[in-house]
Amino acid sequence: MKILIRNKKWETSFEKVKLICEVTGKNNIFSIKFSYNGNEVTIQTNNLDNTFKYLENIFNSSLENDSYLKEKMVI
Repeated sequence: MKILIRNKKWETSFEKVKLICEVTGKNNIFSIKFSYNGNEVTIQTNNLDNTFKYLENIFNSSLENDSYLKEKMVI
């Protein structure tokens, strides 16, 4: 996983997917917002490292099986 910050957007590159996220934080709670399949996804977390590792595992392991992704992500 590679993360590049440009123009206040986080570009996160996994094996087959690049997410362009908006990350904001307040009182040690972070919100990660990105688009996926035409839907806006927002994830709230207190640990960015673990959350991005989890997203990396989801996207890298199962892009061929889209139903798996829908089960793992709350939209």
